[in-house]
Amino acid sequence: MAKQSLFYEEVVPLTKERHMGWSVEQGKTYAFAAKQHSVPLMHSEFSSAALDLPIVFGKTGETTLPLVMLGMQAEKSLFVDKKGKFTGRYCPAFLRRYPFIFARGDAEEETFALCIDETFDGVDKKGKKGEALFGEDEEPSEYLKQIMEFSRVFEVDLRKTRAFTDLLNEHELLDPMNAQVSLADGSKVSLTGFHVVSRERLKQIDPELLTDLFQREFIELVYYHLLSLKNMEKLRDMVR
Repeated sequence: MAKQSLFYEEVVPLTKERHMGWSVEQGKTYAFAAKQHSVPLMHSEFSSAALDLPIVFGKTGETTLPLVMLGMQAEKSLFVDKKGKFTGRYCPAFLRRYPFIFARGDAEEETFALCIDETFDGVDKKGKKGEALFGEDEEPSEYLKQIMEFSRVFEVDLRKTRAFTDLLNEHELLDPMNAQVSLADGSKVSLTGFHVVSRERLKQIDPELLTDLFQREFIELVYYHLLSLKNMEKLRDMVR
């Protein structure tokens, strides 16, 4: 399978025939994300992430997804230290699920296959560290079952997250974020390529749309997003 986005390198479908006897050690290092200054965020994570990190929106073609900012400079995360430890209070699910990912199989039937990035440092082909992928009975281990459930929930969350961003786009509630941030050393960083909800247009939305936002529990996501932007000051102060 071709190279994936962000830190995914060589992603292949996880199968008993290929990965029997292999194990994976997750959570010990996040060095793979040391150059990520933003990663996707699911709707169910807004309440936790908003207390610690800025939530913005990124657009790629016709796709819009919430992003959590982990830094202010390209290819530099402020939350992964030199030892590969994630130092933030909240670690996004996008990072926690690595090296696993669901990939679309049959487009017509919308089937998905659980895949693994075999280049991850925590992958052990000899099965000596971490958790085994398959048991001696050649069935998925309890660890792998948990990974499959985590990945399934992630995909469900992704669908509702896209419904949220589709609604924001449909009613033109997103504006490009163009800001210059002054750092402690006197230099400035330009924040471009992100989008934020327009406070002015939010004030002007019609009652029917507001009711829809409430009923679908999307209004809470908007408020969490706006609240989270105060964390820009935190990121600025962390830059060295």
